[in-house]
Amino acid sequence: MSKISHVIKRSGAIVTFKKERISNAIFRAAVAVGGRDKQAADKLADEVVNILNKNYSDEK
Repeated sequence: MSKISHVIKRSGAIVTFKKERISNAIFRAAVAVGGRDKQAADKLADEVVNILNKNYSDEK
């Protein structure tokens, strides 16, 4: 199974996939409601990436 390496942005631009962007978005959402646990955001981002790789790989 190959891993996700690129994403297509809403603008149509193809950019390199970065797990850190997902982690940062989760963390910012948590901070907005009083959260402060960056490690939890990182762990959730890992889970998101695993699900994406499972559902959107080259092999099915």
